[in-house]
Amino acid sequence: MKSVILTLLCVLTVTAWSQVPTFEEIEFEMDSTTSTYKPNGKNFALIKSKRGTSGLTKTSKADSILAFPINEIVLVYSELTTDVISEREQANRERWENLLKTYPDLFQFSTTYKNVCQCNLKGDSAAFKKMQGFYVYFTPEEPKKSVAAAPAVAPKPEPKAVKEEKKEEPKASKPEKDDSKALAKEKENEKKKEREREKELEKEAAATAKKERENEKEKRKEKEKEPEEKVSKKEKEDDTPLVEGPETTLTISDADLTKSTVKKRTGYAKPKKAKDPKACRPACYGGGDDDLNTFFTTNIPLTKKQKRHGKQLNAQLKLQLNFDGAIKKAFITGTNEDFNKLVMESIKQMDLWNPTVRNGVTVKSEIKLTLKYDRDAKGIVVAETALIPRLLPKCKCVSDAELFGE
Repeated sequence: MKSVILTLLCVLTVTAWSQVPTFEEIEFEMDSTTSTYKPNGKNFALIKSKRGTSGLTKTSKADSILAFPINEIVLVYSELTTDVISEREQANRERWENLLKTYPDLFQFSTTYKNVCQCNLKGDSAAFKKMQGFYVYFTPEEPKKSVAAAPAVAPKPEPKAVKEEKKEEPKASKPEKDDSKALAKEKENEKKKEREREKELEKEAAATAKKERENEKEKRKEKEKEPEEKVSKKEKEDDTPLVEGPETTLTISDADLTKSTVKKRTGYAKPKKAKDPKACRPACYGGGDDDLNTFFTTNIPLTKKQKRHGKQLNAQLKLQLNFDGAIKKAFITGTNEDFNKLVMESIKQMDLWNPTVRNGVTVKSEIKLTLKYDRDAKGIVVAETALIPRLLPKCKCVSDAELFGE
């Protein structure tokens, strides 16, 4: 009876371990770079990505690592023109589903997944294309202990043979120690690179903030010199369209968001569990869409000239939320640089979101918003919304008190 129970447990464990996730069940980390992507380790296999539904071309390198633990899979793609940005979500979905179809064994329980955009309108297309594809990082198999061959001489007494085996054992274990040291060094180097990237982002944000303050001071000085009547005439007569340039993306890190002077709700260190283990809720701000529109209308001030040319005021906003509803990163993409900055400043004033709840637990999520000017509201509102992960239509925006009993 015991042997039967043990056999059933083994079968169930293997089945749970080998279950392949669907695209909707995968949580992706997002990142971007203006230069070509650089792999963060030596142990990886590069599989060329492809759109469509026909799967990918198998390679001997990818086939050889299927039995190894897969640590991370990174999709590197390029955006060199503004017209491909709107197709990003569908294109990446097709690429990931082709990988799932061709190599389902790469999607393991402890694997993390990441999308990295090579975003540069002036970049080298040939160099970017060369680095595109799936980078599958794995842990190589530990080297097996080598057994020394017996010398072609007369057999020696048993005690001496035992002594020789004892001397050889520590020599065979040395490569394992060397591998662990090499992995530790790689992790340290990765951490250093992340710290350097964070410092660079902080420096860029500080530099842009200084420039904005200097520009505002210059504008104030110019206005003080001009008579009030002339300024009002210019505003009435100036009916020229707003200046548009190439589509650019502004990034706000969590370090910039914490510098806000607005008092915000405090988050929590661990994911929360609802009373009902099957409870669900999409990420929402305040009480829902009305509160979100009110926030943008209130916190994005527009001039009379901007309102007259409201059709030119639009931007794509992407927010990465933590499991407590805090904004980890924000990306604003649009052709009007001044409007992009207004949206960036408004995000700094934003409070915690109500985080996504899936299977009764708060999880990380990503929200994509299309912001446009609305004449009836006389301000900026949300025209389109997309949520990742996607939940069933029955999942509604409800309060924490209803879900967690607070």
